[in-house]
Amino acid sequence: MSEDNRLREWFDKADAEMRASYAENHAKARDSKRIQQTGHAAEHAWGKLLEEWLPPHYEVAYRRYILPEVDAADYTPRETDIVVFRPGYPRALRRQEEVLAAGVAAAFSVKLTLDPAGLREAIEEAALVRRHIAPRLGTARQEATPAFRYGVLGHAHRFGTKPRLNVATNYFRSDLELSTHPRESLDLICVADLGVWEKMTSTYSPVWNEEERVKGNLVPEGFSVDTTLIDVETSMSEKYPGPNGDWSQTSGSPLSMFISALYGFLSQEDEQAAPFYRGLLGSDVSASGGGLSRRWAPELVYNEATLEMLPHRLVNGREPEWGMAY
Repeated sequence: MSEDNRLREWFDKADAEMRASYAENHAKARDSKRIQQTGHAAEHAWGKLLEEWLPPHYEVAYRRYILPEVDAADYTPRETDIVVFRPGYPRALRRQEEVLAAGVAAAFSVKLTLDPAGLREAIEEAALVRRHIAPRLGTARQEATPAFRYGVLGHAHRFGTKPRLNVATNYFRSDLELSTHPRESLDLICVADLGVWEKMTSTYSPVWNEEERVKGNLVPEGFSVDTTLIDVETSMSEKYPGPNGDWSQTSGSPLSMFISALYGFLSQEDEQAAPFYRGLLGSDVSASGGGLSRRWAPELVYNEATLEMLPHRLVNGREPEWGMAY
C-alpha cells in the first residue's frame, strides 16, 4: 500500500470517529437538560482530533479566556472553546483559566451544528480578540497575519440547499462588517460533513517597471493586499471538468484537509511542523481550491517602514518573512 493510501486510511478512521461522535451528541441534544453536556462532548471530539494529529509538543485546552494586550478596558474576554498552546508556553500558566495571547498558537469555536448565526459569532470573536492583540511589526508576514489563528469547527451544518455558496456568502457579509484588518479575519472553517475553507492573505504587484524588474524590485504604487476565502477541494466537493475533459478527483476528506491547512499555518513559524506539512503537499492531503477575495489598501495593512521595504524584499517562496502569500 502506498504512503498516500495509508495516510488516507488513517484519516478515514478519524472521519468515522467524528461521525460517531455527532450521532451520539445529536441524540443527546434533543434533551434540553443535556445541551451543555452535548456542547462539551463536541469540543472534546475536535480536541481529540487535534491532540492526535498535531505535533506532540502542542497541547490542547478547553474553555479558556484569551487576555487582551492592548485597549483592555474596551474588551471583555469571552470563553474560547478550544485553545492550542504554543510549545514554549510555560506549564504553570497552562493551568490557568486565563491565557496570554503570546501563548496561543490557534483557537477554535466549536458548534455541533454550524449555522449562519454561529459562523457570524465566530467571525466577530476572531476579529474582537485579535483587535486587542498588539501588532507584531517588522516583516510582511508579521504585519499581515495574526498572532494566532482562529477557526470555527462544526460536526454538521444548517446552510440550506446551496450550503457551500451560503457559507462563503455569510462569511464575506460578516467579514466586511466586522473585520478591519486582514489579521482580524477568521482563518479556518471546517464542517465535517460539508467541507473546509481557509483564508489566504497575499501581497503582490500587478504592475511591473522593466528597469526596476531587472534590479529585482517591484513597483511600490502597484501593490495590493487581498484576503481570499479558499473553498478547499475535498471528497465532498462538487466535481468539475478538468483541462482534458475528465472529472477532477478529490479524495481528501474535510478533516484531512483541515489538518493540512492548519499545518500550513503552524509551519510558518514552527520548523518542527514544516517537514510533515511538506509531506502533505506531496500527497492527496494538500489543500487546493479557489474563492473570492477582499481587497485592502496596503497602507492600512503595513506600517510605513514595511511599505518602503516591500519593493526590495517581497519574494515568492525564498524568504519566509517576506513571502507573497500566507
